[in-house]
Order: sequence, then C-alpha cells, then structure tokens
Amino acid sequence: MKFKKLFSSEKAVSPVIGVMLMIVVTVILAAAVSSYAGSTKVKDAAPQATLKASASYADGYIRLEHLGGDILAKTNLNIEIATDNPLTSGYVDSANVTFSNPAYLRPGDTAQISFEQRDGFGGLNAAFIGDAIRLAVYVGTPFKISIIDKETGQTVYTAKVVMNP
Repeated sequence: MKFKKLFSSEKAVSPVIGVMLMIVVTVILAAAVSSYAGSTKVKDAAPQATLKASASYADGYIRLEHLGGDILAKTNLNIEIATDNPLTSGYVDSANVTFSNPAYLRPGDTAQISFEQRDGFGGLNAAFIGDAIRLAVYVGTPFKISIIDKETGQTVYTAKVVMNP
C-alpha cells in the first residue's frame, strides 16, 4: 500500500516539466540567435587617413598631402568636388589625378588634382570637366573636396577649401 501512495503523488511532476520546458525554450532561442548572428555580414571599415588640401588657381591644381594614417590605393578612391551655389558635385576623372607614388598615397606623399584654368563671365575659375563631373569653382570661393573609398562607399576625408588666386 505504501508503494501505491508513493507513486500516486503528483506534486513533483509539474516543477520538473516546467524546468524542462524552460531548458527547451532556452536552447531554441540560443539556436535562433546564433543562426541570425552567423548570417549577418560585417561591413569592412574604410581606411582612416589625415590629409591636408589646398587649391591654387595659379598652379592649376588642388594639392592633397597625406599627413598620417592608412595607405590609400589610387584605384580604390573616388575624389568628389562639390560647390554650394548652385549645389553641384561630381567625381574627378582619375586621369586628372597624379600621385607622387603612382599607385598609392602614403604618409608624406602628395596628390595633385588638375583642372582647366578659365576666365569666364563670373571671373577666373577652375573648371572640372569629365565623364562624372562638370563644374566650375571661382577664385576666392570655398568648395568641398571628399575622398571616398570605392569598396565601402564611406568617406575617408572631407574638407572645405578656398580656391586661392
């Protein structure tokens, strides 16, 4: 009779089932989080560099000096010029960009972005003309220059520069 009483008690069944269900739910959640985390793609970081830009109408080019940071490969860069009035921008043709080291821009190296010198209706201006750009920057007018990494689409460097005479 005592055996019957021992097995007829159901008090311990409910907590055991509850603990088992919590373990199963935890395992399922861990598997779901693990599969989601494994499927996300990590975006590569753009190179980090400190540059200095200056523009001279008389010299006929914009000069970029690499002051420090990562090495920048010429083939991985887009150089964007933008003006405010009117808002216009475009990418400089790579044929108009000369690096002191033909393939890379390392700390201590320089790059020159050449432009056409014009004397137009509004005065002296630097004309950037190419497949992806058609704009003029007048002497004394500020403009924005941005270096963009082609692989990530992220900006490596941006600055406002004044076109000096």
